[in-house]
Amino acid sequence: MRLTRLLAAAALAVACLATAHSQTTSPGYHTVACFKLKPDSSAAFQKFAADEVHKIAQGRVDSGEITTFYLLRAVFPQGQSAECDYVVVTLFSSMPHVFGHEELSAAIRKSGMSITPDDYINHRNALATLVSAEVFQNQTFVGVAKKGDYFQVNYMRVSDADMGEYLAWEKKVWKPLAEAFLSDGKRTGWSLNLRVMPAGADLPYQAVTVDIFPSLDAVFADDPQFVDRFRKVHPDMELGTTFEQYEKLRARASVRLFELEDMVTAKP
Repeated sequence: MRLTRLLAAAALAVACLATAHSQTTSPGYHTVACFKLKPDSSAAFQKFAADEVHKIAQGRVDSGEITTFYLLRAVFPQGQSAECDYVVVTLFSSMPHVFGHEELSAAIRKSGMSITPDDYINHRNALATLVSAEVFQNQTFVGVAKKGDYFQVNYMRVSDADMGEYLAWEKKVWKPLAEAFLSDGKRTGWSLNLRVMPAGADLPYQAVTVDIFPSLDAVFADDPQFVDRFRKVHPDMELGTTFEQYEKLRARASVRLFELEDMVTAKP
């Protein structure tokens, strides 16, 4: 099974764990990798990311293998209790494929570096531990992220019975609001993502939304115009009953904040 093989090969894939742009013909898929740094390795990991990870990502984007690469640093939570210190996200236009030793070797050659795949893997493993790798299907996206943006990731617990209605609510109600936030300069993007693998009702979350902000101040700023914005975007909806329905469809299991430290994307 392709997804199973992807997860089995994830330990080889520091730069290949992916997320996807929504498209007219295919919503795309993405994988997300969570990394925990070894003690006192923060500065060395940042250098490794700039010197090796970025170059390999650039080569893969240039070859058309992937569309975009993100490196996200955890802002909240931090410390030993935080699950992830860094998250690596790589965007594919279709189902993510296996990124094993042979594919890594080709990516290194494309990058112009003289290191071997084992050199790369050993360097990565000396600095960080791969905690988890997940696959998502991107449902819809608004805006364009840029380096330095802040990603507020909302982990949503949704039952199988409510999933269809929940996704429809996000697209019908929240997506137009996200577009209004973008127009007003309050945010730079928003996305809705459905978890594909691992799967199961016993997992802490089944879907993820991401609110993208231009600054840390914007993340925590009050929004006194929210009610007026809602009424302008949805003149036929009543605010209270609309969000009462939302609360019944999902539970927000947790919220985490990341900063976009590096990105590589295809030229339009």
